[in-house]
Amino acid sequence: MYDVKNSIYTYPGSEVLKNKLNIQDEEKLKNYEVDMVAFKLSTIEKHIKKTYDENHLKAIHKHLFEEVYDFAGKYRKENIEKENFRFSEYEYIEENLKQIMKKIDLEQLKKLSFDDLVIFISQIMTDLNVLHPFREGNGRTTREFIRELLYDLGYEINFFLIDYEEILNASKKAVVDETEQIALLKRSIQKLEK
Repeated sequence: MYDVKNSIYTYPGSEVLKNKLNIQDEEKLKNYEVDMVAFKLSTIEKHIKKTYDENHLKAIHKHLFEEVYDFAGKYRKENIEKENFRFSEYEYIEENLKQIMKKIDLEQLKKLSFDDLVIFISQIMTDLNVLHPFREGNGRTTREFIRELLYDLGYEINFFLIDYEEILNASKKAVVDETEQIALLKRSIQKLEK
C-alpha cells in the first residue's frame, strides 16, 4: 500500500481502493484483483496495439484493471509514496512518460548487443518505476510492457518464473544502483528460438 493521507482513491477511513464490486475488505479485494489480472494477462495479446508509447502503457493498464477499478488506464491524480520514497509528482506524469517513451526505437534497439539491451531495459523499468503513473498496478503494467517489448525484439522473459521479492528488491535498489536489476534481467531474458 502507498502512504497517502485522505486518498481520493480509497473508501473513507480506510486504505482499501474504491472498486467496481464495492469490496471493502482489503484481503478480498487483493485476491479478486490478482485473479482478474491473471485472467486478463492470458487474453492481452488480442486486445493491445503495440505502439511502445504512452498510449500502449495506458492500454495495458486499462486492459489489466478495467474489471476492478474505474481509474484503469488513467494517470493518478494525487502524489504517492512508499517506504519513504516519493514517486513522481502527478502533475508531471504525462510529460515525463512521453520523454521515457521517446527513448524506445525498435529498429535501433535491435542493433544493440545483449548486454546493452539489458541495460536499456533496466533503465526503462527504473524510469517507469520512479514515475509510477497509475494509482495501483504499476509493477504489473511495467512488466507486461517490458515482456511485449522484449518479445518484439526477439527475446522472452517470464516474470512469473522470477521470485517476486527478488524483483521487487532489485527495482527498489535500481533507483540508486541498477546492478542487481541488470543481473536479474540477464539471468531471466532469453533469445527466442526461431
